Amino acid sequence: MSISLNLGQVIFVSVFGIFAALPSWEQLETNLTKNNLDLPPWIHTGQITEVKTQILLAHVESTTLTQLGTSFHLIQQWEDVRLQYDVNSIRFAGKYVLMDLDKYITIWTPDSYISNALTAVQHSVTKPNVFIRVYPNGTLVKSTRLTISTSCPLTSKGFPRGSQTCAVTIESFSYSTLEMRMTWEQQNPFRFKDDFSTSGLSVSTLKEINCPDGKKEFPCLKFEISIVRDFSQFILRIYIPSIFLVILGWMSMWIDKGQVGARTSLGVLCVLSIVTQLVGVVSAGNGLEGLLAIDVWIAVCMLFTIMSLVVFAIVHNMKRRKDKTKDKYKADLEGEITQPCCEIQNGKLQNIFRVIYPLLFITFNIAYWSYFLSVD
Repeated sequence: MSISLNLGQVIFVSVFGIFAALPSWEQLETNLTKNNLDLPPWIHTGQITEVKTQILLAHVESTTLTQLGTSFHLIQQWEDVRLQYDVNSIRFAGKYVLMDLDKYITIWTPDSYISNALTAVQHSVTKPNVFIRVYPNGTLVKSTRLTISTSCPLTSKGFPRGSQTCAVTIESFSYSTLEMRMTWEQQNPFRFKDDFSTSGLSVSTLKEINCPDGKKEFPCLKFEISIVRDFSQFILRIYIPSIFLVILGWMSMWIDKGQVGARTSLGVLCVLSIVTQLVGVVSAGNGLEGLLAIDVWIAVCMLFTIMSLVVFAIVHNMKRRKDKTKDKYKADLEGEITQPCCEIQNGKLQNIFRVIYPLLFITFNIAYWSYFLSVD
């Protein structure tokens, strides 16, 4: 009986002593600047601090063809036993305390940064977009809203269609792997905001990958964003207008050979319009090397419009020669020369190209779109 009583007293004193040793949140908040809480936790515990990371993706856009802009919340979680406090000292027991901005600078936080970012912005409107939650057991959760731009190579042969895989590397700036370890949140490392948006593309996959060097001096995490570009705007702005220009070039062949001004004006207009589109294509593909799929399309469309102009020049020249022959020879000689030499040739040539022109363009479309849609 006495042994059981003494054991109960020991357990009661131990449990009560633990809770009594924990300060209230008000006491802890008051002493934040007095204690060396800005020093890393491993100096106090002697153990490597594990920082769990989660990404909340908010927006993805293509700043250029070789760069990707992403806006996300970098959420990090770690433990610091020095910030344990009595759960009964806060109004909502079992929840957390949201630390004030002027207080969280006095405690240690991971010095993570995006090592492969070309540009990076930490949002501060209307207040700095960062918060820290402190839980009674000493767990801290930090969320920071960032917008970054990273290099993202694009396979040029399928442009404007194609997919890209863009890597984002999160690394510690000064702490080594012997002091801090960065890991992904096991259950759900990546999440999308409810109003998640993209601009001209769609996110196909989002996955974590290992850092390339397993012996890196600084802890790091890496994830990849696979995107697929939406080329519908190019269909509306480039492909469909160029198809109509080729059709106009074909329609010019149905205008009478004698209408020099009409056929010449229409042919030149089609060629100049294609050249204008070429300028836009060169601007859109700026930064890409090699032969682009859209370059092939514009080049062939320009070839067809020039072909319609060349056909008219040949037919008109043959007609002009025939007219000169009529003026030179009179009566009987006129019929002999006109019938076998000129009338049959210029008439048949134009009729042949009226049929060959659309057939060639349809054949090119079948071959082009079959290959273009198969390119990743």
